[in-house]
Amino acid sequence: MKIPYSTLTSASMLASRAADLQCLGSSTGMPLSPGTYSEPLRPQVHYTPSENFSNDPNGLIYANNLYHIYHQWNAKANLPGYQNWGHATSEDLVHWTLHPAAITPDSEDGPFIFSGSAIIDFDNDSGIFNDTTASDNRLLAFYTSASDDKQTQNIAYSTDGGYSYTKRPEPVIDIDNSQFRDPKVFWYEPDSKWVMIVSLASQHEMIIYDSNNLLDWTETSRFGNVGQLGYQYECPDLFPLKIEGSDEEKWVLITSVNPGAINGGGSATSYFIGDFDGKKFTPVDLAVHEMDFGYDNYAGVTFNNIPDGRRLWLGWSSNWLYAAEVPTAPWRSSLSLVHELSLARVNLTDQEESLMLRHKPVDLSTLITDTVKETSTSTNSDSVEFPTDGAVDFTAHLSFNSLNSNSSSKSASRITIESEDAQNSIEIGLQFSDHIAYINRANSGWSNAIFESVSATSIHIPDDQKVSLRAIVDHSQLELFIQDGIHLGSMVFFFEDGRVPARLHYSNDKGVQTDYFRLDALKSIWQC
Repeated sequence: MKIPYSTLTSASMLASRAADLQCLGSSTGMPLSPGTYSEPLRPQVHYTPSENFSNDPNGLIYANNLYHIYHQWNAKANLPGYQNWGHATSEDLVHWTLHPAAITPDSEDGPFIFSGSAIIDFDNDSGIFNDTTASDNRLLAFYTSASDDKQTQNIAYSTDGGYSYTKRPEPVIDIDNSQFRDPKVFWYEPDSKWVMIVSLASQHEMIIYDSNNLLDWTETSRFGNVGQLGYQYECPDLFPLKIEGSDEEKWVLITSVNPGAINGGGSATSYFIGDFDGKKFTPVDLAVHEMDFGYDNYAGVTFNNIPDGRRLWLGWSSNWLYAAEVPTAPWRSSLSLVHELSLARVNLTDQEESLMLRHKPVDLSTLITDTVKETSTSTNSDSVEFPTDGAVDFTAHLSFNSLNSNSSSKSASRITIESEDAQNSIEIGLQFSDHIAYINRANSGWSNAIFESVSATSIHIPDDQKVSLRAIVDHSQLELFIQDGIHLGSMVFFFEDGRVPARLHYSNDKGVQTDYFRLDALKSIWQC
């Protein structure tokens, strides 16, 4: 149902819409207050916990026919601090069921439960489980136990399929370091062993370990002090991917950098492409690849144990520059959509080819309530209203013919997403002559000095006269996929006074035309 803007904050209206949306509380033991998930700025197709501050995704795993996400979560306040592992599950990677926190600190003063990963110990390599525990219920969570003076790598185990965990008191790795965190553990099939990669944050290094029993770990190599250094490395991941159209396989090493993003935007994620022999990662070069040219994609990692072999990734959609300040309540911060990753060969210029990650968002077709507009007739401008209180998913194919333009320097296409009263907006654009794509949220409404300083961002795209765009526009969140996901731009924005995106307008300079356009309305993932 469409809620008039003048009544968005009405308690009765919120309660009414909450009844339509909530499919959660009774089955999960997570009762929700009236209006939860119907707040104006609340993302409707991106995951958020019901309340309080959240950040890094943790322990992403497929177990017992469910996708589990854990994430950093302050169970007590809408500010960073008191880190638990929040928990949610899904059958389709779109709709999420909330559960109580899975791993919690022993006391108000910690040590706190920092980021990490989860695996299934099918064969009881750890010796932790007894014979009565079904093999697919034997989950181990590897996390960083963080106190003021030390960070160690620890284990918690679950015998009920990942809903509750028991912490083992002793760490599995302790190097007496206060900046040593975020273990990612995975099975390395060629050597039939377990591998862990951990960040030695302030030293800009990743340490790689191996183990046969998940309890005793041996360092095999280190990688770091290259690429985008920033202040610290965090949240590593290491995984293989096939190159599209071939049987050739390369490994991808992800590192999150904070602060120190190349675009000046604080938190960012970089990746390297190379080879891994079970002990050492060797990059094909030391070129810095940015995961995202927007400002709001950090700490993303991939799922373990996906049965069909896909490499699924999930990130935190915020930035440490302003994460604790954004004007949302009773929650702060959301996660990205789940993306499937692949490696593609991309011609950057006529002489240069590069391997790059491609991002493909999870299938959202089950959320489509209406195809608002679809046309393959070439047009120069149009306006489209959003008949939804959920989100929208639009695709545009654009082309440029310099012979038809007035000037090669004037060859832009602009897509503006507006509030109903047109007071707030966020703009997506292409400048064909300069080979630039950009996002600008300067007119989006809420701002502070830091947020305002990172209001616009751009990326150089290859000299191509045809560009495809796809964007998922949520109430306060944008994910933009360019050239079928070769480039990704993620931005949050906060329209003032409870406004939400209500229409889209696109316009092209002479010589630029929109060859195809489609816009789908998406219902809320919290709607029954």
